[in-house]
Amino acid sequence: MLNTNIIPKCYKIRANILCLCIFVIFTALLYQLVRIQIFDHKRYTSLAFSQQFKKQDIPTRRGLIFDRNGLKLAESVQVSSVFADPLVIRDKKKTAQAVSKVLGLNKTKVAKLLNKKKRFVWIKRRIPDEQVDILRQLDLGGIGFRHEYKRVYPYEKLCSHILGFTDIDQNGLEGIESSFNQVITGSKGSKVVEKDGRQRQFSTLQGETVSAKYGNSVFLTIDCEIQSIVEDELENACSKWKPDSAVAIAMDPFTGEVLAMANYPSFNPNFVQDSSPRERRNRVITDCFEPGSLIKPLIVSGALDSGLVKEDDQFFCHNGAFKVRSRVIKDVHSYDYLSVSDIVVRSSNIGMAQLGMRMDKNRLHSYLKNFSFGEKTGIQLPGEAKGIVRPLNLWSLDSTISVSFGYETAVTPIQLTTAFCSIANGGTLLKPQIVSRITDYSGKRVKKRYKTPERVRRVVSPEIAREVMSPILENVVREGTGKKAMLFTYSVAGKTGTAKKLQRVGNKMQYTNKYIGSFIGYAPVDEPKVCVLVSLNEPKNGAYYGGTVAAPAVGNIIERTLDYMEVGPQYIQTAQR
Repeated sequence: MLNTNIIPKCYKIRANILCLCIFVIFTALLYQLVRIQIFDHKRYTSLAFSQQFKKQDIPTRRGLIFDRNGLKLAESVQVSSVFADPLVIRDKKKTAQAVSKVLGLNKTKVAKLLNKKKRFVWIKRRIPDEQVDILRQLDLGGIGFRHEYKRVYPYEKLCSHILGFTDIDQNGLEGIESSFNQVITGSKGSKVVEKDGRQRQFSTLQGETVSAKYGNSVFLTIDCEIQSIVEDELENACSKWKPDSAVAIAMDPFTGEVLAMANYPSFNPNFVQDSSPRERRNRVITDCFEPGSLIKPLIVSGALDSGLVKEDDQFFCHNGAFKVRSRVIKDVHSYDYLSVSDIVVRSSNIGMAQLGMRMDKNRLHSYLKNFSFGEKTGIQLPGEAKGIVRPLNLWSLDSTISVSFGYETAVTPIQLTTAFCSIANGGTLLKPQIVSRITDYSGKRVKKRYKTPERVRRVVSPEIAREVMSPILENVVREGTGKKAMLFTYSVAGKTGTAKKLQRVGNKMQYTNKYIGSFIGYAPVDEPKVCVLVSLNEPKNGAYYGGTVAAPAVGNIIERTLDYMEVGPQYIQTAQR
């Protein structure tokens, strides 16, 4: 039997200390087990779940955008994006080298991303399928893929300013993509996936999956064939006259539906990053300009409608120079007596100045507001400008004269086209429309249909519009300043406009030798199917008059559009324009 009395005392102390340490260790372990299993059970269960299961968004698909005939103008296609989980990547240098080589990225930038203390970082979004296949074959730990959608515009520049574009997260930034963003976006879904220790997904919890809801689709009033015609003719005019910028718009005068809307310069929304804000600007609705002679028919129609003058009333036009106080108003050509009708046909500033003085500023201001100048038209596009109609208390002694032939007031192209449509349709101002209906993604169930025509107010009586103003505007094309818009197949009514540009010179605003040349017309005169405006800002190459730089383009657009609409020719063509 072992005699404990002969065991040295130091050994006993050591044994007791060892037993005490073992007891303390086991007590601590027991405490930790009790704490983890009982007191902090929920916390660690949640932590384990977060490591093993990940909730991922299921991206939604934006709705489609169509033209009036169902031609697809914008759609979303599925693509893959590559991401990384830096905390599970062991050899970050090797991984960065491999990924940067496949994706064509800077190695240093990729390495910087992989060294972040995060569980998720995007490496590159929307990559080609070929790159996805190569990365999958490399089987790099911590590198994964997610499906996303990319916005695609099949017809590239066609309708680009109307459609707009989206950012990388599919949020609409301009055009219809922006103004109808909530309608087109839809709602995201979600799913819960199970991952292994290397954060590789190997299963999905079906009961936790919420499907994404696709966005609704938008049908425009735009006709792609007419849009193509308008863009083509605008580009031809710009190639010839080299303007700083230009716009064109075609509208159905009886419904207010915009059939085409074009801008120069243009851009490709598929590569929006390669364009400038100047190229992306939709000048049809954002840019204001002094309309010059384009406003004359609208003011004359108001004066005729109120009974203030008759079409055959005569005004002495002072043989080309008319002095009012210290101001001299001039015409391009010298005239003695002109009727009200001829004042419009010959585009006489002197005649309009005298007519304006007869009308007085209160009535003139009322006519401008009646045509909704100085107010937004309400077209369904973002960024529309109001234009400028100054309050009466800010009008100077000369304002009545200036306004009567298109100065001291500013309009947008959409406002002006809408106003002219009121003469073409018999005197009713309509709200311009660019969206006809909204449907579900499949296009089968109509969720909203937009009313056309949407009447704003009557601005001119039908008799004045159809029996007086339309013949006057037809004479503008037949024998006046708009001869280059004349067609041998259809009757055209229209008006030229040539306005000096007001620019800041030092601390003052002054008129320069830069011009905006415009023409607006509609056809056929008896039953108009389309109203077209073309306006060139600062045309060059030796011409700037609207009748020279813009009228031919309007004539070509009208002729090609009516041919496309299968509107039978009114005349047999016997000569070339």
